[in-house]
This record gives sequence, structure tokens and C-alpha cells, in this order.
Amino acid sequence: MALTAYVRNAGTVRSSQAAAAQQAYSDLMGAVLDAQGVVGAKISRLAAEFRELNFRLTGMTGGDPNQVIADINTDVAELNRLCGST
Repeated sequence: MALTAYVRNAGTVRSSQAAAAQQAYSDLMGAVLDAQGVVGAKISRLAAEFRELNFRLTGMTGGDPNQVIADINTDVAELNRLCGST
């Protein structure tokens, strides 16, 4: 899954975190095509958050990347709940 790959590939260097965020965005955009309803909306939101994370990590936009990471964690927990994962 895109989220697992992000955690595995992000590392501790901003450039690798940004690349992992960009890859997660791309992967999630592909997953949106197969999802419906609230699950699809949540995946789309996660994709947008990973895109924002990439922008912040690369300096394209200002702001604290940790704020976006907190939003991602919240939405991942909600997606897991929607999909019945624990």
C-alpha cells in the first residue's frame, strides 16, 4: 500500500521524505480510481495531503510538514476504520 511504502522509504532526509511523499501521492491517485463513496473521498484527501507534504518538504510552500503528517495520521486511522482494518 502507498502508506506503507511511504513509511518504509521516507527515511530521515528531507529530500527522501519529499520523494516518498510524491510517490505516495501518485500511488493514492491511482487507488482513487478503484474506490467509491467515503473511502474514495478519504483516499483523495490523503493524496492531496501527501502532495502538500511534498510541497512543504521541498520548500514550494511554507508551513510545518509535521502539521500535514498529523493530518495524514488522522486520515489513515479513519480510512482503516472505514475499511475494517485494525
